[in-house]
Amino acid sequence: MIIERVYNNNVVLVKDEQSQKELILTGCGIGFQKKIGQIADESKIEKKFIAEDVSFRNKISKLAMEVDENVFKASFDIIEYAEKLLNTELYDYIYVALTDHIAFALKRYEENIEIKNELLYEIRRIHKQEFEIGLWAINHLNKEFNLNLPEDEAAFIAMHIVNANYNEDTSESFLMTKIVKEILNIIRYFYSVDFNTNEMNYERLLTHLKFFAKRLIKHESKGNKKNELLDIIKVKYEDSYNCAVKIKTFIEEHYEYEVSEDEMLYLTLHINRVIEVIRIEEAK
Repeated sequence: MIIERVYNNNVVLVKDEQSQKELILTGCGIGFQKKIGQIADESKIEKKFIAEDVSFRNKISKLAMEVDENVFKASFDIIEYAEKLLNTELYDYIYVALTDHIAFALKRYEENIEIKNELLYEIRRIHKQEFEIGLWAINHLNKEFNLNLPEDEAAFIAMHIVNANYNEDTSESFLMTKIVKEILNIIRYFYSVDFNTNEMNYERLLTHLKFFAKRLIKHESKGNKKNELLDIIKVKYEDSYNCAVKIKTFIEEHYEYEVSEDEMLYLTLHINRVIEVIRIEEAK
């Protein structure tokens, strides 16, 4: 692979002689003391991006020229940690979005401008793994750049990871978190309970609500036919069904999204499971 451009010590543009495609390569020291026309050291490649996406290529090249290469390295470290913890490959734009965010966060820190994350508590509770990555990230950044970043910043980074995992933009991820928060609050106030966030059935409810919120945002309904099983379930678990009805009413009034009978069935079952465990614990 022949180097066509050196953006910084960790990012280069190359042409693959076999495929004749241009690629962006990242890796620690892959561009160090390299010149156009030289062969890239393939042993140093950590990530390859096909450069045909003009928007992505322009953004990453602009960042590489404007942002300190140590910020790139720190961003890539965080992404690598996230992919290992989540056991998945994140959407490529995370390399642009997170690097840009970190650069801006460092600038804000230098200028003593602190931005509060209004959804800190919800992100910590709803996106537990991603928030754990955010905490690891700010600890890593604090060590690398001698900073003292707050937990608010961990929550911002967590949302970038959520975006990359669901292939969404930031506004959609924040909206998804808001919707999940609202539904959890309806359940909490309906039953006058506090959730055990470490309990497995709560995790299942949370996972269901995330995908429910995602379908809502994308206007993708989960079935629109009559579900005969719901007629049985709403009698058997009357309280949980009534709670689901409150959720349905709220969603349809505020988001203009019709909650299907399939959705009502799954909501009722998940709510019932969580509340049953809470009641058992309370009775002990």
